[in-house]
Amino acid sequence: MAESSDDQRTVFVERQPKVALMGLGCRVNQSDLDALASGLPSPFVLAQPGEAADFVVVNTCTVTNDADSASRQAIRRAVREHPGARIIAAGCYAGVFPEVIAGIPGVTAVVGSRDQSSLPELLRRLDAGEDPETALEQAAAGAPDWPPAPLDLVDHTRGFLKLQDGCDARCSYCIIPSARGPSRSLGFDDALSRLATMGQRHPEVVLAGVHLGQYGGDLEPRRSLTELVRMAVRQGVAKRLRFSSIEPLEFPFTLLQGETAPFICEHFHIPLQSGSPKILAAMRRPYRASEYRRLVERIAAAVPGVCIGADVITGFPGETDEDHRETVHLIEALPLAYLHIFPFSPRRGTPAAEMADQIPGAVARERARELQALSDRRWRTFVAGQAGHVLEVVVERIEGGLARGTSRQWITVRWPARRDQRGQVVKVRVEASDGSECFGVHAGVFSSRLLP
Repeated sequence: MAESSDDQRTVFVERQPKVALMGLGCRVNQSDLDALASGLPSPFVLAQPGEAADFVVVNTCTVTNDADSASRQAIRRAVREHPGARIIAAGCYAGVFPEVIAGIPGVTAVVGSRDQSSLPELLRRLDAGEDPETALEQAAAGAPDWPPAPLDLVDHTRGFLKLQDGCDARCSYCIIPSARGPSRSLGFDDALSRLATMGQRHPEVVLAGVHLGQYGGDLEPRRSLTELVRMAVRQGVAKRLRFSSIEPLEFPFTLLQGETAPFICEHFHIPLQSGSPKILAAMRRPYRASEYRRLVERIAAAVPGVCIGADVITGFPGETDEDHRETVHLIEALPLAYLHIFPFSPRRGTPAAEMADQIPGAVARERARELQALSDRRWRTFVAGQAGHVLEVVVERIEGGLARGTSRQWITVRWPARRDQRGQVVKVRVEASDGSECFGVHAGVFSSRLLP
C-alpha cells in the first residue's frame, strides 16, 4: 500500500506490480501466454507497450537451434529494456536447457513448460519477497493441472484454445517430448465450456495442441477431437473453428462432411517433413509419402478452395540429392499452398543429433532455398486465384483507412474501411493481390447460422 494524506483524509493506493509478456514459437506457446495474461493474480496488471515492468515473463521455444538463439536474445532484450525487473524464463527451451538460461545475467527464475500453470503463484511469491528457489518449489507444488482459460483478452479477435499438451511420439529429430512431457488433454466438459465461452467473445477460435490429433486419447472415458467438435456444433456453442496443425494419420476427415463442415475453416496445416521413404523412416515418422499424398488429394477434392500447408525439414542426416528430389517432386505434385521449411537442426538429446552422414549446413540451406522458392510460387498462385471471390474475413485492425483481417483460407485481406468493424466477420470481394496478400472491397457483414 502507498499512503497519501492531507488535513482532510488519508488515501491508501494499492500497489499494482506490472507484468510484461514476451512470446516465441507456436500457437500453444501463445495460448500459454494468453492463459497467464488472463489469470494474473490480484493486484498484478499487464504492462502496456513501452511501459517499464516489474516482472517480465519470456515464453521460450526450442524447436530449432535458431529458436534457442532467438529465446536467448529475447531474454537479454528483456533485461535491457526493463532494468531492475525480475525476469522469468518459461517454456520449452527453459525446460530442456535450464542451466543455460540460468546462466544469463539478470534471470530470476526458470520455469519449464510442464510447470507453466505455476506462474501466477510464482509471481505472487516473488513479489512478496520469497527467494526464487523457495518460490519456485512452493508454486510448483500447488499448481493446477491445466492453466486457466484465457477469456479476458479483448484485444484478441481470434481466440486460441489449448486442448492438448505434450507428445508421445518419438520422432528422431524432435526435442519437444522432453520439453513438454507426455500427451495430456484438457477435460472434455471443460473443453466444451471453454469453447462456448470463447465463442461468445471471439468470431474465430483456433484449436491448438502440441499433438492436437491425440486429443482425448488419455481421458476416461476415451474421447477425440472429432467428438468434441461434433458436440460443440450440436450444442450450438461452435462458431468458426481452425485447427493449428494435424498429423497426417490423425486428420479428422469426417468433420469436413455433414453438420460440422460449415464450422471448419478451409485451412489445414499437415506436416510432411520429407517426401523420401528412406528419410521418413529415419525420422521415425509413422506414415508413408504415398499415404500423405492420398490424404492431401482427398482433402482438396472434398473442400473447394482449401488452403493446405506443410512443414518440411531439409538436410536431415543421410539425405542425398535423390532424397531431396523426391521431396520436391512430391510437393510439386500436390495442391499445397505454402510450406514452412526448416533446415535440419541437431538437437542435443535426440537420436538424429548422433546419426552418421550429417549434412553440411550450406547444403541444407541451399535445399531450403529451393523449397522456399517453390513455396513462394505456390502462395502467389493461391492468392492470385482469389480474384473475384467473396471471402469471409475476421476484421482484426484498421490501419490508415484500410481494414485488415484473416479469411477462412488463412489469407490476409485488406480493403478500404469507413468505420471500425473490428471483431466482426465481413464479406470482402477480392479484386487484386500483391503475391502475398489480397485486396478488395467490402461486400457486407457476414450473415449465417454460425454467428449470432
